[in-house]
Amino acid sequence: MKIIRVLAAAMLAVLFSVTLTSCKEEKSNSVRSSKDTEIEETEPEFDDTKYYVMVGTAGSGNQDVRLRYFDGEDIKAVVWSHSAKDIEYGDIFVDESGTEPVRVESNDVSISPPYRLDSKVELKKIGNCIDIMETLKLEVTSADYDGMGHWSIHLIDEEDTEYYYGFVNDAFFTVDMTSSAKGDEYIFAMNDGKLVIPLETSKPNP
Repeated sequence: MKIIRVLAAAMLAVLFSVTLTSCKEEKSNSVRSSKDTEIEETEPEFDDTKYYVMVGTAGSGNQDVRLRYFDGEDIKAVVWSHSAKDIEYGDIFVDESGTEPVRVESNDVSISPPYRLDSKVELKKIGNCIDIMETLKLEVTSADYDGMGHWSIHLIDEEDTEYYYGFVNDAFFTVDMTSSAKGDEYIFAMNDGKLVIPLETSKPNP
């Protein structure tokens, strides 16, 4: 009888040890899962290579939306036949249908005709540049009008790294750089080391 009690006690000890180990592993896995979730939530949400950014309005009555279309290394000026209501400067859109903007032909040789998206195209808003992208203060080193409505702006950062921002002046821009001059400062949205849009003017101290 005494031997049975000893064996029973030994079996209970082993069972308790296995249960305790199992609980610890479950808790550890739970903590690890929680940490993984937190890391995923803090990772940048923006990783698209094709996207549109709202920069202003276009059309005779400013009834259309003016976009910059980023397609890898290529950047296009796009007019979207869509109301600007509820759309803010710097809003980022993607096209899940894969529709590409179409080049508009123009008889006006003084301007570079933009690309266009018609009113049937639906773009999905994924956020705003100021919330999703990095920002950088840059100083203008030169601002040149190239003709056909196109401007070339050259800038540098605090480490004298050079940047280029080109745009077609065919719309009303919320942040207008056509009057830029050497020494002017701007805060730019950045993506993958490239300039996206100017977010605001930051004039140097007199």
